[in-house]
Amino acid sequence: MKTHAPSNSRRSWLALPIALCLALPTAGFASSITEKVVCTTAPRSTWLTEAQARSAFNADSYVLVRFKVSKGNCHEFYAIDAQGAVVEAYQHPITGAAVRTTRIAPSTSIHTTR
Repeated sequence: MKTHAPSNSRRSWLALPIALCLALPTAGFASSITEKVVCTTAPRSTWLTEAQARSAFNADSYVLVRFKVSKGNCHEFYAIDAQGAVVEAYQHPITGAAVRTTRIAPSTSIHTTR
């Protein structure tokens, strides 16, 4: 059975999420496993929408952004900036204020092969 290698553009696109996965474990997670950031116990009907939260985070300035609601009821962002740094940010879901932001510098040891 013959398989085709991915094109260079597809390979480049796949390298970004792979780099994120590799960078986080080697640099250590910004939040320890036992640490829990808690933002609010207010009902979700009072929270900012995801679009409003992304705007407050300035998501358009990042190459890749993943949004989720944390176990502590915060808006949580994982992002990669143009320089390849990984950013983990917690925002208050009602005010949009930054609760904590951690930036992990890009690793120079990640290489792609052809």
